[in-house]
Amino acid sequence: MKIIKNLSVDSLVYTDENGRINRIDFKQCHENWIQYRIRTENLTEEMAAEIRKTDFCIGQRDFTASPPFIEFFTKPFTRIEFEISADEKDLQTELSRWKRGIVSAGWTTIDLS
Repeated sequence: MKIIKNLSVDSLVYTDENGRINRIDFKQCHENWIQYRIRTENLTEEMAAEIRKTDFCIGQRDFTASPPFIEFFTKPFTRIEFEISADEKDLQTELSRWKRGIVSAGWTTIDLS
């Protein structure tokens, strides 16, 4: 299981299943999202430039999944799963904290729930 260590304006640092420290670059996730939109929506570079000004998506989340997760648009995607605890309130508090942290850093995630 990946464990989030730190969230900043431009990245998230986590420890992976092997104990290695990894960093997710939010600007790269965002650019991967924009490139996806260019391909799937057949956007011109001018259109993409306008979208970059208003769309700050870096991933997707599903807090109703089992287990709940946030998945970042890295290549390949990086999924952070959260343990389901006996205390549902603690889990919801933790999920809300990470979501708020991402939003406070200026980014968004797509809600899949």
